[in-house]
Amino acid sequence: MKQPVLILGVEPRISIPIARSLHRQGVRVDMASVSASEPHLRSKAVRHFERLPGNEDPSSFCEAITSLISRRKYDMLIPATDAALAVIGEHDAKLREVAYVACPPADIVQRILNKGITLDFARRAGIRAPRTFRISSLSELKVISHELEFPVIAKPSHKSSETDFKVRYFQDYETLCGALAADDQLARRVLLQEFVQGDGVGVEALMHRGEPIAMFQHRRLKEVPSTGGAAAVAIAEPLEPFLSDQAVALLRALEWEGVAMVEFRYDRSHRQSALMEVNGRYWGTLALPIKAGIDFPWYEWQIAHGERPSVQRTYSVGLRWRWTAGYVRRWHGVVAGSVKRALKRPGALREVIPSLADLSPFTHDALWSFADPVPAISEGFRQAKKLLSSDAWSVLRKVLRHRPRKGTGYSNRLATSEHTAEKSKIHA
Repeated sequence: MKQPVLILGVEPRISIPIARSLHRQGVRVDMASVSASEPHLRSKAVRHFERLPGNEDPSSFCEAITSLISRRKYDMLIPATDAALAVIGEHDAKLREVAYVACPPADIVQRILNKGITLDFARRAGIRAPRTFRISSLSELKVISHELEFPVIAKPSHKSSETDFKVRYFQDYETLCGALAADDQLARRVLLQEFVQGDGVGVEALMHRGEPIAMFQHRRLKEVPSTGGAAAVAIAEPLEPFLSDQAVALLRALEWEGVAMVEFRYDRSHRQSALMEVNGRYWGTLALPIKAGIDFPWYEWQIAHGERPSVQRTYSVGLRWRWTAGYVRRWHGVVAGSVKRALKRPGALREVIPSLADLSPFTHDALWSFADPVPAISEGFRQAKKLLSSDAWSVLRKVLRHRPRKGTGYSNRLATSEHTAEKSKIHA
């Protein structure tokens, strides 16, 4: 009987494919959260879900997770999110005493969690990266203003940062200044980067002792939000030697062991690439390579247990993948933007019509399985609830702002309602 495995961190489109991959091979899988905001996942591939205390009290968290590992006799711990990677790093020595940890030691993990350090390694390895600026205040932005070329991208400087965005685009200097002025902590939490043309391409690898045991490549066809971010629709591509060589060179420079995705912006017409970031754990499109024939979680489990994986030389190029909850969120954002533009340009409404290829049954869903439908259904309900809540508060704020004031009591109720609405929007 194979020993059970614990997946740490809950991101359905990542955690569930890992669990299903190992479950198919007869490995019992449990899952644990690292924060109260993570959903309770239910799946036929997940035997048990544990709600761990948050890491706000590190000693309590460490005691809880090490006790859980010992009590349930897990022999492998797999991080599924950046937050899980960060938590493991804080308790690295203790966790390695009780289980095989499927990521490198904490000092190497920091090379990926801190995007600035990642970019420094890339430049030293001869890999092009976007021009990047680090600032801590609005006054520092003014100093470098003459060096900025718009549009400019803002990204969280650390992958485990608690921000409500992955990427934000600023089309002009005034808009960027306004955002920094509205949030005096924003400048310290982000990197500013030049905008790079090209497709979003991910090169995934399982590294072992400096060598890639398995590799895969996908291209983003649609992103959420539509301006750029996570993949909503993606397609399996053959490995581009130019990109795969860069990915392996960077992972070797980082001394990475285990799975990782190296993300590029790739201009095919000019054969030019720029590094965007590195994910030092399983990635959002994980179900795509598994469906295409490259079973990363199973290969990693085999390496951890001293076995030699039998990796396919080829995989199903052209296979399409869709993250349905993300696709709905993207469509919702496109609809809102198109309705506003349609007042000036009616043809803009055509942008909201989904393509048949996106909705085709031949496009593999990130979560849906007839044999295990609960994860997909649950995520669909959570996404619908968030969007409906956000829309309801948006409408309520507009109604309250246009109602005539009726004295101090009404003003207080208005302020309270707006404050509550804003909090709901942020959490959604």
